[in-house]
Amino acid sequence: MVAFRIPKWLHQHNLTFQSFDEIPNSVFKVLQERYAKIHASEPVVSVVVIAYNEEQNLLKSISSLSLQKTEIPYEVIVVNNNSKDHTQQIIEKSGVRGVLEMRQGHGFARQGGLDVAKGKYHISGDADTIYPPTHVQRFYELLSQDGVSGAFGTYSFLPPKGQKRFSFALYEIFRDRAVKARAIKRPELAVGGACFGFLTKAGQEIGWRTDVKRGEDGSMLLALKKYGKVVFDQGEQIRAWTSARTLVADGNFSQMIFKRIKREFKRFGEYFTSNKSGYDDKKQNLKGH
Repeated sequence: MVAFRIPKWLHQHNLTFQSFDEIPNSVFKVLQERYAKIHASEPVVSVVVIAYNEEQNLLKSISSLSLQKTEIPYEVIVVNNNSKDHTQQIIEKSGVRGVLEMRQGHGFARQGGLDVAKGKYHISGDADTIYPPTHVQRFYELLSQDGVSGAFGTYSFLPPKGQKRFSFALYEIFRDRAVKARAIKRPELAVGGACFGFLTKAGQEIGWRTDVKRGEDGSMLLALKKYGKVVFDQGEQIRAWTSARTLVADGNFSQMIFKRIKREFKRFGEYFTSNKSGYDDKKQNLKGH
């Protein structure tokens, strides 16, 4: 169910600082203490967050993943994808496990985390996203079911300063219905890397695509179908909260709604036919084009 207000649990993680130098040492101390208790030598779940120049956002994601309500041993890995800002310093001072991936791109960053993940179950995430306290537990429940190879959820938007949540909630009601329709036959068109989990062994055998600019998450999910069922969970236990910068890039709210509805109508027919042959990559989405 779409929330018209930002949930109360989220406020403690909505740490807003314009630069690394503004972050008090007391914030890092709290995170260090939490992560000292979290990281297990034999985790069941690995959460891998990728970050590129996320100095202003990463702390929020790290904070939310440090307060997961679960008895399942888990680890959190943050992959710094060759950032030019203070992303690396935030990783080091937070006590979270860090990986430096110099090859640029989402696929390379996600693969860098997958290569070192120890958990049986793998959850991918993004640095500009805040996760509910039930996120790890719910993914574990979904992925540990017999015959399931992957699972994914959806997300809500954090409105920029000066904008109200109400407008974004209206958009999400439409978006969630479209995602639910796509998830029946074409889940690869519905999944997003910010809220996606799978069996680590299967993911390591498949590998993240590194030759595309976007769509590495859909490609991974499509390949996972050979290993078992992929499930979609629209519930609040798994719903992430992310930056609205992708919407802002589409123009004002009315422009954004029009563009995205038009996009959905264009591919409406695809919802009812399973993809069994894989992607037909567009030239402009391949690296080097």
